[in-house]
Amino acid sequence: MGMQSNRLGTLYVSEKNRLSRMIARIFSNRNDVEDIVHDAFIRFITARLGGIDQEKAYIARIAQNLAIDAQRKAKKHPSADIDLFEMIDPSPSPEQVVADRQALAITLSALEKLPGKTRRAFEMHRVGDMTITQIASELGISSSNAGRHVIDGYQLLRDALRRHGL
Repeated sequence: MGMQSNRLGTLYVSEKNRLSRMIARIFSNRNDVEDIVHDAFIRFITARLGGIDQEKAYIARIAQNLAIDAQRKAKKHPSADIDLFEMIDPSPSPEQVVADRQALAITLSALEKLPGKTRRAFEMHRVGDMTITQIASELGISSSNAGRHVIDGYQLLRDALRRHGL
Protein backbone atom coordinates (compact mmCIF):
# COMPACT_ATOMS: atom_id res chain seq x y z
CA MET A 1 0.00 0.00 0.00
CA GLY A 2 2.71 2.53 1.05
CA MET A 3 3.35 5.11 -1.69
CA GLN A 4 -0.03 4.52 -3.36
CA SER A 5 -1.83 4.96 -0.02
CA ASN A 6 -0.02 8.25 0.67
CA ARG A 7 -0.90 9.56 -2.79
CA LEU A 8 -4.55 8.52 -2.37
CA GLY A 9 -4.65 10.04 1.12
CA THR A 10 -3.31 13.33 -0.25
CA LEU A 11 -5.86 13.25 -3.09
CA TYR A 12 -8.68 12.53 -0.61
CA VAL A 13 -7.73 15.41 1.68
CA SER A 14 -7.20 17.84 -1.20
CA GLU A 15 -10.43 16.97 -3.01
CA LYS A 16 -12.94 16.00 -0.29
CA ASN A 17 -14.21 19.52 0.44
CA ARG A 18 -14.34 20.58 -3.21
CA LEU A 19 -16.30 17.45 -4.05
CA SER A 20 -18.60 17.96 -1.04
CA ARG A 21 -19.41 21.51 -2.16
CA MET A 22 -19.99 20.33 -5.73
CA ILE A 23 -22.27 17.46 -4.63
CA ALA A 24 -24.15 19.72 -2.18
CA ARG A 25 -25.37 21.67 -5.22
CA ILE A 26 -26.95 18.45 -6.53
CA PHE A 27 -27.92 16.71 -3.28
CA SER A 28 -28.33 18.81 -0.14
CA ASN A 29 -28.47 16.34 2.76
CA ARG A 30 -25.05 16.51 4.49
CA ASN A 31 -24.95 12.82 5.44
CA ASP A 32 -25.83 11.81 1.89
CA VAL A 33 -23.18 14.16 0.50
CA GLU A 34 -20.53 12.59 2.75
CA ASP A 35 -21.66 9.09 1.73
CA ILE A 36 -21.50 10.01 -1.95
CA VAL A 37 -18.00 11.50 -1.64
CA HIS A 38 -16.82 8.44 0.30
CA ASP A 39 -18.39 6.10 -2.27
CA ALA A 40 -16.76 8.06 -5.09
CA PHE A 41 -13.34 7.49 -3.53
CA ILE A 42 -14.02 3.81 -2.95
CA ARG A 43 -15.15 3.46 -6.59
CA PHE A 44 -12.05 5.37 -7.74
CA ILE A 45 -9.73 3.20 -5.61
CA THR A 46 -11.33 -0.09 -6.60
CA ALA A 47 -11.12 0.84 -10.29
CA ARG A 48 -7.33 0.44 -9.90
CA LEU A 49 -6.65 3.05 -12.53
CA GLY A 50 -3.10 3.89 -11.50
CA GLY A 51 -1.69 6.27 -14.08
CA ILE A 52 -4.62 8.54 -14.87
CA ASP A 53 -3.44 12.09 -15.57
CA GLN A 54 -6.82 13.61 -14.86
CA GLU A 55 -7.44 12.07 -11.41
CA LYS A 56 -9.16 15.13 -9.97
CA ALA A 57 -11.51 15.44 -12.93
CA TYR A 58 -12.17 11.68 -12.89
CA ILE A 59 -13.01 11.56 -9.17
CA ALA A 60 -15.24 14.63 -9.59
CA ARG A 61 -17.10 12.88 -12.44
CA ILE A 62 -17.61 9.76 -10.34
CA ALA A 63 -18.93 11.87 -7.43
CA GLN A 64 -21.28 13.81 -9.72
CA ASN A 65 -22.66 10.61 -11.24
CA LEU A 66 -23.23 9.09 -7.80
CA ALA A 67 -25.00 12.26 -6.62
CA ILE A 68 -27.26 12.32 -9.65
CA ASP A 69 -28.10 8.64 -9.13
CA ALA A 70 -28.81 9.26 -5.43
CA GLN A 71 -30.99 12.26 -6.32
CA ARG A 72 -33.02 10.14 -8.76
CA LYS A 73 -33.50 7.47 -6.10
CA ALA A 74 -34.51 10.09 -3.52
CA LYS A 75 -37.14 11.51 -5.90
CA LYS A 76 -38.58 8.02 -6.36
CA HIS A 77 -38.55 7.43 -2.58
CA PRO A 78 -38.73 10.81 -0.79
CA SER A 79 -37.46 10.80 2.78
CA ALA A 80 -38.65 13.06 5.57
CA ASP A 81 -35.11 13.52 6.90
CA ILE A 82 -33.75 15.39 3.84
CA ASP A 83 -32.77 18.91 4.85
CA LEU A 84 -32.53 20.98 1.69
CA PHE A 85 -31.13 23.99 3.54
CA GLU A 86 -28.18 22.30 5.20
CA MET A 87 -24.87 23.76 4.05
CA ILE A 88 -21.46 22.12 3.80
CA ASP A 89 -18.70 23.80 5.80
CA PRO A 90 -16.04 24.58 3.19
CA SER A 91 -13.21 24.84 5.69
CA PRO A 92 -12.63 21.78 7.88
CA SER A 93 -10.63 22.05 11.05
CA PRO A 94 -7.09 20.65 11.05
CA GLU A 95 -8.42 17.89 13.30
CA GLN A 96 -11.05 16.99 10.70
CA VAL A 97 -8.41 16.82 7.97
CA VAL A 98 -6.35 14.43 10.10
CA ALA A 99 -9.44 12.36 10.96
CA ASP A 100 -10.47 12.18 7.28
CA ARG A 101 -7.00 11.10 6.22
CA GLN A 102 -6.90 8.50 8.99
CA ALA A 103 -10.37 7.19 8.09
CA LEU A 104 -9.37 6.81 4.45
CA ALA A 105 -6.16 4.97 5.34
CA ILE A 106 -8.06 2.64 7.68
CA THR A 107 -10.74 2.03 5.03
CA LEU A 108 -8.15 1.26 2.35
CA SER A 109 -6.28 -1.08 4.67
CA ALA A 110 -9.48 -2.84 5.75
CA LEU A 111 -10.63 -3.21 2.12
CA GLU A 112 -7.32 -4.85 1.21
CA LYS A 113 -7.67 -7.31 4.10
CA LEU A 114 -11.21 -8.43 3.26
CA PRO A 115 -11.37 -12.03 2.07
CA GLY A 116 -11.71 -12.31 -1.73
CA LYS A 117 -15.42 -13.07 -2.10
CA THR A 118 -16.36 -10.73 0.73
CA ARG A 119 -14.47 -7.87 -0.89
CA ARG A 120 -15.93 -8.57 -4.33
CA ALA A 121 -19.48 -8.86 -2.94
CA PHE A 122 -19.06 -5.67 -0.88
CA GLU A 123 -17.69 -3.71 -3.86
CA MET A 124 -20.45 -5.01 -6.15
CA HIS A 125 -23.08 -3.92 -3.63
CA ARG A 126 -21.64 -0.62 -2.41
CA VAL A 127 -19.89 0.59 -5.52
CA GLY A 128 -21.65 -1.31 -8.28
CA ASP A 129 -25.15 -0.88 -6.82
CA MET A 130 -25.86 -4.57 -7.52
CA THR A 131 -28.60 -6.46 -5.72
CA ILE A 132 -27.86 -9.51 -3.59
CA THR A 133 -29.40 -11.71 -6.31
CA GLN A 134 -27.15 -10.16 -8.97
CA ILE A 135 -24.08 -10.61 -6.74
CA ALA A 136 -25.01 -14.26 -6.09
CA SER A 137 -25.35 -14.89 -9.81
CA GLU A 138 -22.06 -13.12 -10.62
CA LEU A 139 -20.12 -15.01 -7.93
CA GLY A 140 -21.88 -18.33 -8.51
CA ILE A 141 -23.08 -18.62 -4.90
CA SER A 142 -26.46 -18.65 -3.14
CA SER A 143 -28.26 -15.42 -2.32
CA SER A 144 -27.90 -16.09 1.41
CA ASN A 145 -24.12 -16.50 1.02
CA ALA A 146 -23.93 -13.34 -1.10
CA GLY A 147 -25.89 -11.46 1.55
CA ARG A 148 -23.57 -12.74 4.27
CA HIS A 149 -20.51 -11.61 2.31
CA VAL A 150 -21.95 -8.11 1.83
CA ILE A 151 -22.91 -7.80 5.50
CA ASP A 152 -19.49 -9.12 6.56
CA GLY A 153 -17.83 -6.48 4.38
CA TYR A 154 -19.80 -3.65 5.96
CA GLN A 155 -19.20 -5.00 9.46
CA LEU A 156 -15.46 -5.49 8.97
CA LEU A 157 -15.00 -1.95 7.60
CA ARG A 158 -17.17 -0.48 10.35
CA ASP A 159 -15.29 -2.44 13.02
CA ALA A 160 -11.93 -1.30 11.64
CA LEU A 161 -13.04 2.35 11.86
CA ARG A 162 -14.51 1.88 15.35
CA ARG A 163 -11.31 0.24 16.63
CA HIS A 164 -9.61 3.52 15.77
CA GLY A 165 -12.34 5.63 17.37
CA LEU A 166 -13.80 6.81 14.05
